[in-house]
Amino acid sequence: MKICVLTHTFPRDKEDTTAAFMNEFCEGLAQNNNSVVVITPYDPKFSRKNYPFKIITYKYIWPSSLHLLGYSRTMEADQFLRPRAFLLIPFMVFFGTLKLISVAKRENIDIVNAHWILPNGFMAMIASIFTRVPYVITVPGTDAYLSFRYKIFGLVSKVIAHFSKAIVSNSQFNLNRILNLGVKPKLKAVIHYPVDIERFKPSKVGIAEIHTKLGINKKDIVLLAVGRMVYKKGYDYLIKSIAPLKKHNIKLLFAGEGGLKNKWMDLIKQLGLETKVMFTGNINRDEIVKYYNLADIMVAPSIVDSRGNVDGGPVTNFESMACGKPQIVTDVLGIAEIIKNGVNGFVVPQKDVKALTSALEKLIESKSTREKMGRNNRKLITDKVSTESIGKEYTAIFEKALIT
Repeated sequence: MKICVLTHTFPRDKEDTTAAFMNEFCEGLAQNNNSVVVITPYDPKFSRKNYPFKIITYKYIWPSSLHLLGYSRTMEADQFLRPRAFLLIPFMVFFGTLKLISVAKRENIDIVNAHWILPNGFMAMIASIFTRVPYVITVPGTDAYLSFRYKIFGLVSKVIAHFSKAIVSNSQFNLNRILNLGVKPKLKAVIHYPVDIERFKPSKVGIAEIHTKLGINKKDIVLLAVGRMVYKKGYDYLIKSIAPLKKHNIKLLFAGEGGLKNKWMDLIKQLGLETKVMFTGNINRDEIVKYYNLADIMVAPSIVDSRGNVDGGPVTNFESMACGKPQIVTDVLGIAEIIKNGVNGFVVPQKDVKALTSALEKLIESKSTREKMGRNNRKLITDKVSTESIGKEYTAIFEKALIT
């Protein structure tokens, strides 16, 4: 099958953490004997060679320095579209659609898989009119939020979804947001983004060096949270949750950057947690696996923020599960659907500081529980969320879509 994956965000090189899951996704499709072509906007940092799929970039504005959409630059704190987006999006849609039409015809594409219903689903819908190539929508999260938050986006998304052959999301929460627009898709599914289980696996390589670099005592229990410093991550609730745990030898590591970092540093000072919390900044793809293996507990305290936005996966949890780490996640995340309390982690209500504290304490105090949960998670990811297995699930959806 010849599949075109349409996206506005794709890792620009091997170390890029931006939407790194899109690379594993495409590799999974290729591993299932599909011919894959990726279409993504131009970016001056783009440098990729020797991959099992073709990557085609397109320019949508001149000069090149004005390519400022995608790659986690479109939203402010994941709540508002940046003002420049309203100017640039029409150009992206126009030139992206032209490129998709051209590629669909030249490459004899069988089906288009548009990630993010807005703007890529709109491009796929218009291109389908001219090429008759069907399309499937994948909804990672921010697009579902925009469709929920703004009536005009919701109306457009409803039309896009109506003419699609299938709608897939990595979260039932976000899938429901699209279905609640009044859409009745021919096919629908919740399928997580995949993990490269050969890359993300239990290992002690590099852990001693990180201990030395960060000044972490070997007796410390390391709690890890990975992601941008934005409201929907709920990091303020996590910071508050460790205040009652000061008596324990713990280190909470935040890996990522964002506009709320200074605000959360102030909260840390107010609670007297300066010796318990560290910010590592962004960690590249070659290094992040070492931090997963350094950690004793992975925490995702995500919330539905004041504007209604929420995380989907997130993929970082699946990657750390592949490294054999127990999880503490909130009930609004897609990953909560595969976490069983006491088996491979704990699911707690969003914004519930006491519940977070309780779950953390249970794992902090029991190494054997952490290790058992970690083994369960490694097996779960290996069996169900590898690149090959997720590629197989998507291939099946595409095959059904072509005959529906």
